Amino acid sequence: MKTKQFFFLSFLFSAAIILSSFAQDNTKVGLPEGAIARIGKGGINIMRFSPDGTRLVVGTDVAVWVYDVPSGEETVLFTEHTGQVNALAFSTDGKTFASGGFVNPVIQVWDVETKSKLSTVPLPGPLSLPALTFYGRTLISTDGNREVTYWDADTGQKLSESQLDSPINIVTFSQDGGTLAIGDRNGRIQLWDTTTSRQQADLEGHGGGRDSGILALAFSPDEKMLASGSEDKTVRLWDTQNHTKLGTLRGHTGWVTAVAFSEDGNTVASGDASKIIKLWDLDTQQERATITGHKNTINALAFAPAGTPLYGMCLASGSADGTIRFWNPLNGEELVTFTSGHIESVKAVAFSENGTTLTTAAFNGIVDVWSLQTGRELITFTNGQCDTADIVALSPDAAYFVREGREGLIAFKPDGFGTRINSWGGTRLQLWEIATEDEIPGPWQGVSAAKVVFSPVYGILAVSSRKEIQAWHINTGTELFRFNAQWSRRTDPVFSPDGKWLATIDPSDKAQVSNVEVPNEPAMISIQKPNAMAFSPDSTTLAIVEEGIIYFWKFRMEAEVAPIRSDGNLGGFRNALTFSPDGTILVGSGMEGWSNPIKLWDVETGRDLGVLSGHTEPVETLVFSHDGKTLASGSEDGTVLLWDWDEIIAKRVPDNR
Repeated sequence: MKTKQFFFLSFLFSAAIILSSFAQDNTKVGLPEGAIARIGKGGINIMRFSPDGTRLVVGTDVAVWVYDVPSGEETVLFTEHTGQVNALAFSTDGKTFASGGFVNPVIQVWDVETKSKLSTVPLPGPLSLPALTFYGRTLISTDGNREVTYWDADTGQKLSESQLDSPINIVTFSQDGGTLAIGDRNGRIQLWDTTTSRQQADLEGHGGGRDSGILALAFSPDEKMLASGSEDKTVRLWDTQNHTKLGTLRGHTGWVTAVAFSEDGNTVASGDASKIIKLWDLDTQQERATITGHKNTINALAFAPAGTPLYGMCLASGSADGTIRFWNPLNGEELVTFTSGHIESVKAVAFSENGTTLTTAAFNGIVDVWSLQTGRELITFTNGQCDTADIVALSPDAAYFVREGREGLIAFKPDGFGTRINSWGGTRLQLWEIATEDEIPGPWQGVSAAKVVFSPVYGILAVSSRKEIQAWHINTGTELFRFNAQWSRRTDPVFSPDGKWLATIDPSDKAQVSNVEVPNEPAMISIQKPNAMAFSPDSTTLAIVEEGIIYFWKFRMEAEVAPIRSDGNLGGFRNALTFSPDGTILVGSGMEGWSNPIKLWDVETGRDLGVLSGHTEPVETLVFSHDGKTLASGSEDGTVLLWDWDEIIAKRVPDNR
């Protein structure tokens, strides 16, 4: 083991400034057609320091973010294809880096200094690209189909390919690119020689039992050691020469989701789903420090090289709480919150009534208020913070926030989308006024909620439990109505724009509409198991989606009239469904293969008006601004796209429609 030596400039420990996250207007870079801004940077998947430490490159669910380490200035790079960035690699000389990822049909090779594209490597359409590395000027990539492919990094030409006999799940390359380590869901670890595509070793792994899946892998800089982090809450160290286990590091209380070695090979860092980072001395295999400060799962770890300006040898951590932080590796003290805005998943959005701000609510109950002019975070409201929230809602005027959360472990898939959650405790339904940060007590606190919805008539909250739905005035706690309604995992209750009608699911799993002033006489329609519902702006029509079919039901007509049926031609519908402000277009989200389009239909004719593309994960919410000029789409990819509605309509709807 090398002699311990940490290189820090004398003023490193006194760094106290928060580096600016919006040095440039990155909200308008790489936007899809029709979009005018992007709020949020996407959840963090991977981080890499450049060899000289002057750059920190972060792969997220939407793009590559390049941070200048001394100044904190950022640049965002897009591949011109919708897709995640889950794989990053620097060339040995540090002058270039490559990026690629899930449902991203290219690998891009970038110039570090100019941040321009040097070459594009077209891929045959893999669903995943778990890892990349340089081997000299050869670029080596892996995909989810057990293939290892070799490319000329300068021209993008394919040189050769080989096939492994094991599925590729969690994977990492050694620093020189010569060895590939693969971990699977059963705790198995294999080593492969990338030059021959032959298996070198089948390691003991993490036991093969329940909760033994590999979640993180990292090679030491000298490539003689491999660290593995697992669902069994341990870090194991492996001799890559003799293929033996060197030790087991115990002490984590959550799944180990990230591991990294320091440049001198003396320290390994591990982060977990309990928000904890641990520093381990490899000479003694003893814990040196426990780091706390993050508010959610640790997604990525990286040590800075010794020569890094200001932050030599520090530890960088990226979390599902949306921040990247730098730590002193000697004692675990926080040096700086390097940047924020890397939201993991947006669950709700709302515009202010004056149209100057947008409020977002994340999966973990954190609420951010953003300036629509600058894209900056103005307020971060953390009173509702939790590990993961089952219920998240914002009032239409962005004044109130409600959530019901859970404590537990959450691990985000670093290649693709989806989570694993293990929760053991829930919190009561809580309601806050965002401006004052005050919690509002009321009878809703005693309800075991399944769904929550705010009325467009401000100051009214409706809560759906397993068997009924209740509504109260927020300020007085006065109950306004209560009636039977079936809880539906798929479909949220929906208020009409005039606040007089509420669409829910009846006990037989059919859509029903109730007049909230006469709640005992609901109108019902024989459409089973709706996926999504939305009222027209004039509150006369309910749009219902069932298995890709759209029904337009004029429920207020005296005689029962069969609903108008239209083929939505979009599977995997989410709850996100809304009418355009003039009621002529229906907007909904779903899935087509692995893409996550927002689709538009002409209400009168049912004609397909095309899609809006740009999100890399499912769209959770669709909301129009109060003036009707902007559509906001919030996604599990951690971003909100703002769309110019007039521009979209002008290109899709003829004047003589």
